[in-house]
Amino acid sequence: MLKHVSFVTRDLSAVLAFYERLGGVAEKRVVTAEGYGRGVVRLGEGKLQFFEVSGEAPQPHPHWAEHIAVYVRGLRQLLPQLRAAGVNVTRNLQPSPSGRDMAFVHDPDGRQVELLEAD
Repeated sequence: MLKHVSFVTRDLSAVLAFYERLGGVAEKRVVTAEGYGRGVVRLGEGKLQFFEVSGEAPQPHPHWAEHIAVYVRGLRQLLPQLRAAGVNVTRNLQPSPSGRDMAFVHDPDGRQVELLEAD
């Protein structure tokens, strides 16, 4: 099940307003510990997450800046199967900020995919 999709933006206010005009509901607007603006918009069952970068600021870490996050069941068993199938694991199993098991992998096109243990 899709949790969220994350993107980098140069204008957080404009992008949040755009998705609100499309029927989204802005759920969060904060500054991360690294100093990036972060906004979350709920669109139906899923969420879009945006990290604001500007000017000469360094790009956010690719693990969390632009990625797709999905819930999966049995992540501890799935991760070794993915490795055996040649999937590039870019961040090993660890607790997420919410305490769930989490890992990052690349899809066949090289996109970051965050895997989170489902309830």
